[in-house]
Amino acid sequence: MASNCYPCILERAKFESDLVFSSEGEKKAAVEELLDFMACHKGGVPALVGTERELIIKRRSGKSDPYQRLKEESDRVAKDLLPAAGKFYEETDNKIEALIRIAAAANSMEFGVKGHDFDNSTFGRVFADTLHEKLAGDLAEVEKRLCSFRNIFYLTDNSGEVVFDLFVIEKLKEMGKAVVIGSKAKPILNDVTAKELRAMTDVEVVPTGEVVGTALEHLDSEASLLLHNPDYLVLSKGMGNFETISEFQERLKGRLIYILRAKCEPVAMEMGVPRGTLVVKSI
Repeated sequence: MASNCYPCILERAKFESDLVFSSEGEKKAAVEELLDFMACHKGGVPALVGTERELIIKRRSGKSDPYQRLKEESDRVAKDLLPAAGKFYEETDNKIEALIRIAAAANSMEFGVKGHDFDNSTFGRVFADTLHEKLAGDLAEVEKRLCSFRNIFYLTDNSGEVVFDLFVIEKLKEMGKAVVIGSKAKPILNDVTAKELRAMTDVEVVPTGEVVGTALEHLDSEASLLLHNPDYLVLSKGMGNFETISEFQERLKGRLIYILRAKCEPVAMEMGVPRGTLVVKSI
C-alpha cells in the first residue's frame, strides 16, 4: 500500500456504493466498515484490501455482481470496436507488437480508479488513438518469449477488455500457440468471470480465485498448477494481477509478461513510467 492507495480504495467504495445503494445511510455504513478494516490492515497488498471492499459492498447490498450492467455495456462497446482492432492488426507489420498494443489499450476499460477517467460512451472515440500511444517496455524480449513458448496461460482482467483479449488469443492460436485462459471464479469488480468467458469462447477457461488479482493463497488448484508449470508462459493483464503477482514474481522469472495501462501513480512508479502509460514488461 502506498499513501495514494488509501484514498483511491475509499473513492472506489463511494463509486460502487452509488451503484448499489439508494440511501446516504447505506453508503456511509459501507464506507465506514471499510475504514474500520483498513485501519486494522495497514500496508497490505492493495488488490487484497480492495477485495475486502468488494465483499463488504456485495454483502450489504445483497447484489452478487454490482457491476453487472456496466460489464454488459462494456462488452457491447468492445464488440463494436473490434473491427478497428482487426484493421489495426492487419495493417501493422509487426504482428506481435500489434497484439500487445491491442491487449494493453483494452486495459483502459476500468471504472472507479482515482485519476483515471473512463466512460463506455466515449471510449470509442479515443480507442484508435490509444492503439498508437507510446508502449513502454522490453518488446524485443516479449517477442522472443512468445516465439519460444508454445503454451500460454493468459490471465484476464476486465469485462469489455476481454473481447479484445479473445481476439489476441485467436491470433496467438493461429501462430501455433496452445492457450488456457484464467479468469475470476466469481464476480469481483468489473472483472470477467470464468462462467461468463465460457459462454464467449471454446478456448479452455479455468477459474483463478475469488479475489482481485491472482494471489497464491486464494488460487484455485487447476490455475495454480498452470501458473507453476515451467512449460507455460504467463501473460498477466491489468493492475490487480500486477499488484498480487509481483509479490511472488521471482518464482515465474523468465516466463512472465505483464500487459497493462498504468492507471494509478503507485503502479506507474513501480514500473518506472508516467501514470497512464501502456506497459508491457517481462520478468
